[in-house]
Amino acid sequence: MTLTFPPAARPSPRADARQSMNNPETPVITRARIAADLEKLGLQRGGLALVHSSLKSLGRVDGGPETVIDALLDVLGPEGLLVFPSFQKGGEHKLLREGVVFDVRSTPTGQGFLPETFRQRPCVIRSLSPTHCLAACGPGAEEFLAGHEKCTVSVGHGTPFDKFVERGGKILLLGVTHACNTMLHYVENTGGAPTVSRELFTPTVIDAAGQTHTVPTYPHMPGLRRNYERVEPELMAAGAQINGMVGQAVARLVDARAMAQHLGAKLCADPLYLIDVFNPAPTPPVAG
Repeated sequence: MTLTFPPAARPSPRADARQSMNNPETPVITRARIAADLEKLGLQRGGLALVHSSLKSLGRVDGGPETVIDALLDVLGPEGLLVFPSFQKGGEHKLLREGVVFDVRSTPTGQGFLPETFRQRPCVIRSLSPTHCLAACGPGAEEFLAGHEKCTVSVGHGTPFDKFVERGGKILLLGVTHACNTMLHYVENTGGAPTVSRELFTPTVIDAAGQTHTVPTYPHMPGLRRNYERVEPELMAAGAQINGMVGQAVARLVDARAMAQHLGAKLCADPLYLIDVFNPAPTPPVAG
């Protein structure tokens, strides 16, 4: 069954989610339950999936984040490739301006419990991006992530995000909305939106062998507020997104290629389509 949630009906404020997790009467969510729900949603064996997530939205998970990751790998199978965001928290321009140094061996993610747990698994490889690192586990992970450090726009042409779209990957928004969908940066950056700064930074990335890399990077323009959640009805109507439940979380499964094509056409017509344009009122004249 496909579910839609208009803004006024979105479930589970954070306080309610925490209360649910701490309530012993709340049903325990098992690995098998999560896997079954993911399959029902449409995640397929052998697929390519990028997961943005909120662990607490799932409810009381038996085994915590490891259980969720195991369930994802169960569904994708040994032929599938599982990807999580693995970058630090904070605006890209601010991080670069402050001289960020990103060490793939030890720099924690700022993207929540699931990505942080995932990046520490033995099978996981992280890309050499100072601001938009991705972590992947599965066949072809190294090739998928290769060359990220050679891309001056971290979420643009030639990056793993680009490969993800080309290969028809599925974006799984697990208990989060499109406000967390990093692939929308890719759509903007490659679709003509005025989102990339002309200022070039040269941050440092340290790879798994301890070698240092200078990664020239044009960041996103600072201060641009986005209205990413407006894409949900568009993608639902276009058949590019399916909604359902995974545990107690609202989940959205999005076809990245279909999303990029549909929203790319929108951006061609209006490059500011995803930007919340700020037009302050004129300052009134001072009396006297």
